[in-house]
Amino acid sequence: MATIREISEKAGVSIATVSKVLNGKSGVNANTRKQILAVAKSLNYRPNLNARNLKKGHSRTVGIITEDLTVFNSPEIVDGIAQKLEESDYHYILGNLRFYKRYGNGPRDRKESIELVHSAVEDMLSKQVTGIIYVGCHSHVVVSLSDYTEPKFVCAYCISEDESVPSVIYNEEKAAYDLTLRLLDYGNEKIGMISGPMDSSHTANRSRGHMKALFDRGIPYNPLLTLVGDWERDSGFLLCRELIDQGVTAIFAQNDLMAAGVLDYCSLHGITVGQDVQLVGFDNRDISSATRPRLSTVALPLFEIGQKSAEEMLSILDGNPSGQHLIQLDCELIERETTMNRINKS
Repeated sequence: MATIREISEKAGVSIATVSKVLNGKSGVNANTRKQILAVAKSLNYRPNLNARNLKKGHSRTVGIITEDLTVFNSPEIVDGIAQKLEESDYHYILGNLRFYKRYGNGPRDRKESIELVHSAVEDMLSKQVTGIIYVGCHSHVVVSLSDYTEPKFVCAYCISEDESVPSVIYNEEKAAYDLTLRLLDYGNEKIGMISGPMDSSHTANRSRGHMKALFDRGIPYNPLLTLVGDWERDSGFLLCRELIDQGVTAIFAQNDLMAAGVLDYCSLHGITVGQDVQLVGFDNRDISSATRPRLSTVALPLFEIGQKSAEEMLSILDGNPSGQHLIQLDCELIERETTMNRINKS
């Protein structure tokens, strides 16, 4: 890559003059400026932003580390972060740990994964980032960042063990509470639930919201109406029969893939979802609007989580941290044909 010295030699002007032009400063006549820019372009000159920012005493670059960029939530969160940083004239460097590809849905923060996180953090620090936004692929507690005191962290879609680190997540307990109330408002007092694995924080939060809504309406929670799935479509299909046999009039599947499995079972057995039984999923995955009937679900504020995470980081870098540890954003209940058909028919 060309240097400022090479540009000055070819343009026949001083290094100081080239530096003024390339840094957008005044004091150089129009013809000389035009000549220098033409020479810089012909030599494929690219400014070293890190060196320029460090010379000014700070880097305007933020690191983004994703646990897995292929998981459905990550792209929207990263896009939200990127937009907010770009609006504030910050650059970003993106790193991908590929956790899901490496470990599947297994537990995080084991020795190997912690070493992987530490390696990614060290790599970001070597590139002179001023802060790091860590994007989880599940809402788990991250312990691997607690070993650092130097860099500034913000967690997105996960929670830092260190309470001094802002953690931006969504309020899934409230979302489950609200959707259960909606099913109750439609006259469903016998609601079945297909949960995720019992060791998942998502399962715990969504189950808690569901049970609280039943309690607030004076309806006893029946544990026989909660069946444990594995987040996959087949488990929704296999568990649906047991709930239908128990006479439920509505089913809350804790993610859209299991809800799609419920639709598969009902379609195969002549059960009209939305009329014979109502159904709500969770996550607003692409499949929710592609099914027939279209699936009612809960939309996660992924882009907003990204934006809020970047806002928290920028506030920290400006010396005005919010001081909040856990920041929860609201979800949106999206009603489609799997809850609306019965209402429309009546």
